[in-house]
Amino acid sequence: MSESKTTSLYEFHLSKNAKIIDFAGWSMPFSYDGTLKEHHYVRESAGYFDVSHMGRLRLNYSQIEEINYLICSDLKNISNTKALYSIFISEDGTAIDDVIFWKFEDDLILICNASNTNKIKTHLDIHSINYEDLTMNTDLVAVQGKNAIDIVTNIMSVPDKFSTSKEGKYVYARTGYTGEDGLEVMLDSNDTLGFISELEAKGVKPCGLGSRDTLRLEASLPLYGFELTDDISPIEAGLKWTVTNKDDYLGKEVIDHQIESKEHKHLKRFKLNAKQIARTGTICISDGVEGIVTSGNISPILGYPIGFVLFKSNPADDLVEFDIRGNLIEGNLLYKRFLS
Repeated sequence: MSESKTTSLYEFHLSKNAKIIDFAGWSMPFSYDGTLKEHHYVRESAGYFDVSHMGRLRLNYSQIEEINYLICSDLKNISNTKALYSIFISEDGTAIDDVIFWKFEDDLILICNASNTNKIKTHLDIHSINYEDLTMNTDLVAVQGKNAIDIVTNIMSVPDKFSTSKEGKYVYARTGYTGEDGLEVMLDSNDTLGFISELEAKGVKPCGLGSRDTLRLEASLPLYGFELTDDISPIEAGLKWTVTNKDDYLGKEVIDHQIESKEHKHLKRFKLNAKQIARTGTICISDGVEGIVTSGNISPILGYPIGFVLFKSNPADDLVEFDIRGNLIEGNLLYKRFLS
């Protein structure tokens, strides 16, 4: 078995007594002060995350037409200062990976999931898309939270939401994965500790992957490998809003058929009317339609169990029964985000 990769901040994490886990082949901090505390740091003030395990590829702007063919969103026609959430689509219409593009006047940065970096590189190779892999000589730090923008304004200029910027040693976008405002900042590995020292001096706390997951679930955001997979399409995952590509693209016929026919799997949000958590893999039934939980946990803010469930078809009822360790537990399907 190959040794886990580490980010440039690995020794720093150890010095903070972080709990380290293996995630997608990387040794990453799961928590420092505890997942619940870190969740509240972000919701109530600000936290920073080492997300340098995520793939970072520089693409050639001259190939934007070819890149646009591989995704379901319109990268080509958005302005050159925008960040774009999109999904690489397979010929079968399923999700190869959900990614973020940072678009500049003459530059394109692609940020992909750590578990899918090699898969995306292979996919780009197959379609003759050139790239420079920046993953191992840069870091990516996400600064997120209710007060994050006020804090980072003292370090760098802040662009509009879902916009990009370059300033000195920082390349960044006003994006995130927590449901709070903030920035995701790429910088040379030699500059990262200095940046983190500035954040900590302003009261920003380190947060691990544990709270990143509870925050994204509470914010109704999907996680690749759970809500999106090689067997789940953007339409099935409730991400029809990402399909903005008016040109031909890989898998378009399948996606169009799913939109028109509505004959596909359906991802739904749920809450439980009990203290038991419906974890990933829990089976449930609603209106005679079987479903399987893709993600589930207690919401620290709401105080009750929530999650996503993937149904084989679209149930007509919002009542759902979960089989949790042999006990049938009732819940409700939700049609709005968990947090308003």
